[in-house]
Amino acid sequence: MSSVENENPTRRKEDADLKAGQDAVTPLNNLTQNSLFGLSQLEYGQAADSGSMPPVTKKPKNTAKNFVKAQTHSAKSAAMNDSKRVARNRARFSYALRLLLDTFLIILAFALAYIIRYWLQIGKEVLEENQVAFSEYLPTVSAFTFILVVSLHFKGFYRQSRVTTLLDEIGLIFSSTLVAVATMIVLVFISRPQAFSRLMFIYLIPLAITLLISERVAARTIRRALWKRGVGVRNLLVVGATDTASRLMQAVVERPNLGYNLKGYADSQLRFSEWTLPPRYQNSQPVPKLGSLQNLNELIYQHDIHELAIALPATHYEAINEIMVQCRESGVDFTLVPDIFELRVDSLNFTEINGVPLIGLKMSNLRGWNYLLKRAMDILMALVAIIATAPLMLVVAIAVKLDSRGPIIFRQTRVGKNGQPFTFYKFRSMQVDADAQIKELLLLNETGGATFKITNDPRRTRVGKFIRRTSLDELPQFFNILFGHMSFVGPRPPIDREVEKYQEWHYRRLEVTPGLTGLWQVSGRSKLTFEDMVKLDIYYAENWSLWLDIKILLRTIPAVIRGEGAY
Repeated sequence: MSSVENENPTRRKEDADLKAGQDAVTPLNNLTQNSLFGLSQLEYGQAADSGSMPPVTKKPKNTAKNFVKAQTHSAKSAAMNDSKRVARNRARFSYALRLLLDTFLIILAFALAYIIRYWLQIGKEVLEENQVAFSEYLPTVSAFTFILVVSLHFKGFYRQSRVTTLLDEIGLIFSSTLVAVATMIVLVFISRPQAFSRLMFIYLIPLAITLLISERVAARTIRRALWKRGVGVRNLLVVGATDTASRLMQAVVERPNLGYNLKGYADSQLRFSEWTLPPRYQNSQPVPKLGSLQNLNELIYQHDIHELAIALPATHYEAINEIMVQCRESGVDFTLVPDIFELRVDSLNFTEINGVPLIGLKMSNLRGWNYLLKRAMDILMALVAIIATAPLMLVVAIAVKLDSRGPIIFRQTRVGKNGQPFTFYKFRSMQVDADAQIKELLLLNETGGATFKITNDPRRTRVGKFIRRTSLDELPQFFNILFGHMSFVGPRPPIDREVEKYQEWHYRRLEVTPGLTGLWQVSGRSKLTFEDMVKLDIYYAENWSLWLDIKILLRTIPAVIRGEGAY
């Protein structure tokens, strides 16, 4: 043994101990025991600070800290990857299952159509020489199934979120089925015009639609039953303490059938308006503020967040972008809740002339043939509604007359399309001098804008409370619709004093005919703020379609029955 090796055995021992200590910190489980070289982290720090430990041992301390950070980051990364992998596998399994089930139901619909046509011979007798074996239809069945499934796929049927309504799915099923049947009729009767029965395809349309809708209804029922038992529920964190965030949180709380578990919200500051009520759970407990934007990653892991709803003001685009990057890295889904800035950007048309970009304001869809179609529907539906509800209107009129003094019909000047005034009709639900009392009640306004709404309005009569809750006071507006002052669907007509308080962008809601019901009526009715009402009205004007009107009318019925936001 050399003299160098022998000259300082104590130092050799310390070096050996140091190496052994560095090796010992390698496994993560050694760190979880909170020990290093036989000392706790607290004891180690105290010893190092007091100078009672050799200076060389301070290096492993920093190494251990760095190692802890590295291992923690590695563990989080592994958890992120696991979460992403599980989510992808679950989505793939769900997609494959739905494809197989829909394929089976489409083939079943074709088989039922064959039975109805060739076995039961409904519609017209099939002669013996015209009988076609089902096996000859197999190529047609395969082609039809492929076309329908592909059509559903490209229409986004298999990418729908949990907030997608049944009406949306029915619309996709209906349009895709018609596309598939029309395509097959063209293909079949070009290639083999005399081989197959045309009635087969007539029967196929309602059968395929019915089976696919039944499957979606059953799937929704099962899914909601599972959500009630906590299976498949997604933990939701709302990012932003804004009025839009408050409305979103309240909507999630009030609709547990969406399958979300609202954990709380996070923001660096409170941005709620003074008239915005704090969101509360159904047990009246307030929705908690979990933290700030700086510790968002910690909140995601601490509360096992599956989805983020980003409801920050659009001016905070840097923070929004950082949050989206964090979500992508952690495998957490996110959605953006637009404010008025995004709404205005969405209202722009972008074109170009020889490479020069041009920006124009998107016009209302309710022009030309669209307007004529909507007006024709209004006239027809108004006539039917007046005839059908005439006995009910008579009963309400008698009740209003017997309940309190004053006229049966309340007449008021409202502002219609393009700012044109018209006389608005309702059954009187308030005292005769109700308008004169508004100044005394302005401080109780709950919409925080140009409109005036309070929950327990003291001006209501006894009958008025009932007919407002059930929306029976709106029945005379069928005559406004018939006369062309209003439509069944559109923004609610404002009064003069409300229009006087409009900001410039608010006037866009006057570009279309006011309506009996609209987007904001089926999205919370009087619970919404004025700003949210205007946003929804502008969205309706710019994105009008016949199917959108039908959806709003169908959604109005349960909203009226439940009395949501009506007072």
